[in-house]
This record gives sequence, C-alpha cells and structure tokens, in this order.
Amino acid sequence: MTEKFGRGAVTDAETVSGRLNADERRAMRVLIVSSTVSKIADYGLVLVAPLAVLSATGSAAASILTIAMRGVAYAASPFIGVLIDRLERRSLYVGSQIQQALCVGVAAAFLDQPWVVAMALLFSGLGGVAASISSQFVLIPELIRLEHREISVARLASAIEYAKVGGFLLSGLVFTLAGAPVATALVALLYAVAGAACLLLPRVPVATAPEGLRAQLGVGFRWLRRREIAFLVASMAASNLALGSLGSVLVTLLGEDGMEAIVISVTLAAGLMFGAIGSRVAPRIVPHWSLPARILLFQLLVAASFAVIVLEVSRAATVVAWALMSAGFGLSNVVSITFRQAAIPVHLSGRVNSVIRMFIAGAIPLSGMTFAFAEASGWWLWGPAVALEALSITIWLAYMASPGEVGGRDESVSPPA
Repeated sequence: MTEKFGRGAVTDAETVSGRLNADERRAMRVLIVSSTVSKIADYGLVLVAPLAVLSATGSAAASILTIAMRGVAYAASPFIGVLIDRLERRSLYVGSQIQQALCVGVAAAFLDQPWVVAMALLFSGLGGVAASISSQFVLIPELIRLEHREISVARLASAIEYAKVGGFLLSGLVFTLAGAPVATALVALLYAVAGAACLLLPRVPVATAPEGLRAQLGVGFRWLRRREIAFLVASMAASNLALGSLGSVLVTLLGEDGMEAIVISVTLAAGLMFGAIGSRVAPRIVPHWSLPARILLFQLLVAASFAVIVLEVSRAATVVAWALMSAGFGLSNVVSITFRQAAIPVHLSGRVNSVIRMFIAGAIPLSGMTFAFAEASGWWLWGPAVALEALSITIWLAYMASPGEVGGRDESVSPPA
C-alpha cells in the first residue's frame, strides 16, 4: 500500500481550508446548500413515510419495509455509476434531485396505498443514489484539489449531519400540525429546491468512454480486487447491515409505543447533532494517525455506543448512546471517504464508487428487512446486529494486520482487463 494510505491526509485543517481558491469556495458553497436541502428532504422522508404507513396499516413491519424500499435502488448502482462517468456531472446531479421530487410527489398523493408509496420510494432511490455519489465522490474530486479534499469532505459531511437534524425537526413539526400528506409534499418540494440550487454549480463535462456498457461495468467491479477497497467494502457493508436502519427502526418502535411524531423527531435529532459535530472535527481527531487506524478508532466508538442501546439501561442512556453513535458515524464517514478519494482516480470515481456503494449502502435496506422480521425486543431484535458489528471490526483488524495487494497487482490507475 502506498504512503498516501499510511498517514492522515490533513495535518492542519485550518491552514488547508484557508488556501481554497475562489472557484473552490464557490463550488463548496453551492454543494453544501444543495446537499443540505436534499438531506433535509431525505430525513424528512425517513420520519414521515414510516409513520404514514404505520397509521394506514397498523403494521410496524410494513412501515419499516416501506422506507427500506428506497435503499433497494442501490442494486442498480453500477449502472448509475456508468451514467455518472458518461454524462455532464452537473446536469446529472440536477436531474437526480428533480427525479426524487417527482417520485415523492406521487407518494404524497397516494399515502393511503402502502404499495404505491413503496414503489414511489423505490424509484426515488435511483435519484438518491445518483445524487449521493455525485456530490461527495465525484463533484468534490472534480472541483477541489487533492490537498483540500479532507477538510472539504468534512465541511460537506458536517452540513449534511446538521441537515439530518433539520429534516427530523421540520418534518416532525409539519406532520404533527398539518398531517402526513402535507409533510410528504414538503419533502418533494425540498428535492426540487435542491435541484434548482445545483444549477449554480459550474458545468463539469466528461469525455464519453470508448468502452461499451459491459466493459465499463467491469471496471468498477474489478476495483473490488484491490486490497484496501475489498476490506473497506466488506467491513462497512457488515456495519451497515447491522446498524444501517437503526434510525428508522427507532422511529417505528417509538411510534408504535404511542410517542408523538414531534417528540420522536426531537429525540433523534438531538443525537444527530453529535454526528454533525463529529463530521466537522474529523480532520482534527488524531490527524497524524494513519487513515485505517482512524477508521478503526471510530468503528470502536460506534460499537461501544450500540452496546449501551442493546443493554437498554434506561431511556436517557439510550439517548446518550445514540448521540455518541451518531458522532462515531460522522467521524468514520469523513475519514473513509477521504480514504477512497485517495485510492480512486477521479475519471473512474463514478463507476468505482457506485459499485462500492451498491454493497455498502445496499446493506441498509437489508438491515431494515432484518429488523422488520425480528421480534420487538430482546435478543431476536438486537442479536444479528451485534454479531454483524463485531464482524465488521474483525474484518478491518484483519486488513490492518495483513499487508499486500489482492492479486499482487498495482491497479491504482487502470484495473486489469
């Protein structure tokens, strides 16, 4: 493994941030605004959709499965990645936001029909995949120089975490005061606003790749042979399979217990504030450690916090543990994205990251389905997640303990045919 993976990418975050040029600062402002509005919509949907379906059906399983359908779109992630690497970056980013607005608008009109809502959320997930890959994994490397990327990722990730808080609070308030249809329509409007904001980004043209679809798909999958990518995907996928739907599960369980939507939103939003703080300060936490060591440290924080939730010591302890877990997720997210940006050439970023996210983010709806078919308490609810989180940490420890490239080849620029 090269030296770029052996140490932190930023040692003085404030100095680095001060050297952003005018074009980089402008691009980051637009990315932060558009991504923030889009994430408010995402987390508004996470709160509104399960509660609306729960109200219509009385079924907690149907509620969890409905919101999990949005994440199923990650199965198509490799095809979306090919489009990202073929099309002008800004236009695709704008289109992905508008597509989500249209799909959620359909859901708002048919909230009393859970299967229509589920299908609308499934198709909205396609736009969500394109938007999330484009913003953090493609547009930042295209618009921001390498030495500034960790602090740029931290700023964007921190803004996104604050937006999660806003999404819960705003949607909970609107749901309580005006009902599910109005709250869902507001989510659709927010996606449209995010798309409009994206138009302020500069155009980022790309040369059409000469290979056919099959060859381009193969590029992304062959990158899974790289040692650092293979272990990262395995570890993060296991963690998301364990905990990826925990927020939705908590929403549903608290709603089933009769808690008001606004109270649920405030409880979860308070914890997510720590995720925003974690994302913002990530470049300053043990910056001289290697990126793999920092990832491990933050994984351990998440695991310890989850253990407190599992033990069900008290409601107060659960709230504190949720806050610490959110901070750990924020810290880990920034460092792991920086790790991937250092490993993957920007001209391949769409295809490679789409394949990576097919496994990592695609584990989230599977997590929801696992919880949906579990009993509402005890070992059958938490046991699989505990085992998978332990597996995630074990995989990353194995990566750190076993040097060498998968297949013994250097694929840093061009994976083998």
